[in-house]
Order: sequence, then structure tokens, then C-alpha cells
Amino acid sequence: MTNSEFQAVVFAAGRGTRLPEVLGDAPKCLLPVGPYPLIWYPLNLLQQHNFSEVIVVVLEQEKLEIQSALENTPLKLKLDYATIPGDSDFGTADSLRYIYDKIKSDFLVVSCDLVSNVNLYPLINKFREHDASLALLLFPSGFESDVVMPGPKSKHKPERDVIGIHAATQRLAFVSAASDCEETLNIQRQLLKNRGRLDVYSRLVDAHVYVLKKWVIDYLRRKENISTFKGEFLPHLIKKQHSKRLPKAVQDTTSEVGVITKNEDNVLHYVPHSILDQKITQASLFNQSLSQVPYHGDMVRCYGIQAPKEAIGVRVNNTLTFLAINRKLASIWNDLCGAKHPLISPGAVVKSTQTKEIIAADNAKLSEKTSLNFSVFGPNCIINPKNIVANSIIMSNAIVEEGCNIDNCIIGHRAQVKSGSVLKNCIIGPNYVVEEDTHSQALHLSNADQFMEIDIQ
Repeated sequence: MTNSEFQAVVFAAGRGTRLPEVLGDAPKCLLPVGPYPLIWYPLNLLQQHNFSEVIVVVLEQEKLEIQSALENTPLKLKLDYATIPGDSDFGTADSLRYIYDKIKSDFLVVSCDLVSNVNLYPLINKFREHDASLALLLFPSGFESDVVMPGPKSKHKPERDVIGIHAATQRLAFVSAASDCEETLNIQRQLLKNRGRLDVYSRLVDAHVYVLKKWVIDYLRRKENISTFKGEFLPHLIKKQHSKRLPKAVQDTTSEVGVITKNEDNVLHYVPHSILDQKITQASLFNQSLSQVPYHGDMVRCYGIQAPKEAIGVRVNNTLTFLAINRKLASIWNDLCGAKHPLISPGAVVKSTQTKEIIAADNAKLSEKTSLNFSVFGPNCIINPKNIVANSIIMSNAIVEEGCNIDNCIIGHRAQVKSGSVLKNCIIGPNYVVEEDTHSQALHLSNADQFMEIDIQ
């Protein structure tokens, strides 16, 4: 029923600016996560929730590469690729406006970097029950907290949000970046008045899964000065929950500074509110205020739903989370994807007889006379004979020549490790060539900044 009631949109036009160590010139959505590209995971999640069609927003110049990669995965979805100009500086809100004509109903927006097995129906049902304007999904933070990056020693500072949620109703009170808050957090009185307890969280992660009313994109289309969805439009819409409808007699007015204000600029101009809508809301078993004006008269209603603690949920939006999901994938695979999806792709060629807990993507070539343990091998990578690879990620199209020993490393997209090299705790950047008989430890080798030596305690 979800497919007939909601459309689904997956954002896959991000440029991966927080993944410089591993990304190179490859699309972020095609980063190898186990046997599949990153974008496969949110698409598979939507397929499990009975969606049969998905709009995928991609950069124009990356469409064919993404389309080709997904054709080799076990998806049965009909994908409608919506391309945005590659030379544009579009944010996520800009991209939604750009595909406005494709949105005909209420819809879900999902980021391409989501890896999760969460049940989306509680989120969707909350949206339905309260005729919500928006409902978003939240995960506990810390998935990557026990993983240590190889390469340059640095202290990871996770991006955090400060999120206010009314405990009794799950209504969102505010969402703001922790970096925007100083030593104190100021909370407006109206957020507390007659609304019960307000819980404030700083260790929840916005999963970038949003269920939205169709009228929301109509309103967003009007707000051309808003570029990003999460950073700008989401806080804007949450604040609009306290807007009150103007009397019908009020027409276009002129402000004190002489600027004409039109009803189209008021969010409530876009909210359906017929007499029938009012009666349905009043009679609903879910309006939570049967003895008062339903929802305190709020016509814009935004909800935040926390995923169960046992659910798997991570956004692969930086190098540490990319490393963490690949390191932990074998242990959570059955819970994440089920036994019907093998960890070693049918298209992989694995001739090695000494393997333990490895993952191999399509067309990965793993030669005989190799010892391969606790590692992930991306699509089209080549591991030649007489190699030892442990606790490492070998990314797409990378080549490891004979006689190498690689331990706790990330070998980047199209990188090449020449024969006789010994690498430990290293990050090898995209397209980098490690020369023959190189012995390196705790280095980041890249074409951008060459050698950066660190001291690992």
C-alpha cells in the first residue's frame, strides 16, 4: 500500500566532501559497502517496504555509471533517474525544487548514505495518524565509536544535533546543529506552554529519512532562498508549527517597510483545511487533545520518531563511518539483509583457499596462494598471488601485485600497490601508486599531499 500512497525519493547527488581519503572522482553513492554499492542499501530498504518505484536524484554526468552499477545488483525496483546539472551548486532543497514536477503525492525522502534495517512503518503510521506535515527518523549515535582509523592520527569530532521532542506526543520542538549552540541553550516559552515535558537530546542522529506532505514541496518551491533541507528548511518548517491562520478577510498587505506581503508566503496558505478536514481532525482518536482544540490549533505538525535500540542504523557520510560499517558488516549481515543476499557476490572470482570472514563484490578477483582475513574487496579489484591481506578494505578497481602484506589499511579507488610492499595502518588514496618494495606504517599516501607521518601510541 505504501507505493500507491507515497512516492519515494533517494538523494544520490552528494559530492562526498567528507570522504576525501577514499572517494577520489567516484560518485559517493557507489562507495563499496560489503558486496554492494552504498546506494543499494536504502533502495533495498524501500523495496522491503513494498515500494516498486523510486525517484533517484543524481548528477547528470554520473547517471550512466550509477545506472550501470545498480543493474548488477538484485533489485526489482523501477528507478526513475532525475538528473541535476553537474555544474550547479544545488543543495538538497534546491534538488527537491528541481524535481517538483515529478512529485504528485505525499512522499518519502531518503539519503543514499543510509545503511539500516529499521522498520519504517511506525514512522509512516505516525505520519498517517496525526495527518502530519513531516515525520523524521532518529537513530542513537555512536555506531562508529569503537573503530580507530588507520593513517594520520586525528581526533574524530562527530557532527551532533540538539533535538527537542515533546515526550507525550513525539512532536518536534526544534532541531539545530550543536555547533550553533553556545554554552547555554535558550528555549522559547511557547515550546513549553501547555505541551508537557520537553526532552532535549544531543546524541541522536538524524537518519535523513523524511515523510512529507505534498503541500510541503509546494511551499518549498516558493522559498527559493532556502538551499538545504536539513540545515535550513527543516528548522524553518518546525518553527512554522505555531503559525496561525489569518482571517479570510485579510488580503495581501503591505509591511511597515513598504514590502508587499502575499498570502502565498504564509505556510498556512498551502495546508488543506476544509470544513471536512476540521471535522476529521476533531473526531480522530489520535489527536491527543479531545477535550481541547485538537493539536492546540496547530495546522503544521512535525514528529520525530526514534528507531528501536536494537535496529541497525548508520549514515555513511565520512571516512570513519565508511570504515566502521565495512568492519562490522559480516557480523550484522543477516540482521541487515538476510541470508538471501550472499556476502560473496556470485560475480566474484575467489580462488584463495585461505580466507576467513571476507566480503567480495561483483567481479572482484582474488587469486590463489593468498591469505585473506577479515577484509572487504570492492568491485573489479584484483588481488594477485602470494599476498596477505588482513583487516583491510580494498576498494573498487584497486590492484595489489604479488608478494605484498597489507594489514589494517584502506586501499583507495583505482590505487595500485606494487609487488613486495608491506603496509600497516595506512590509508592509500584514490589513484595512488605505492612503489615496489615500499615498507610503510601509519602513513596517509595520496596524490594530494604525499606523505604525512604520525605517531600511533
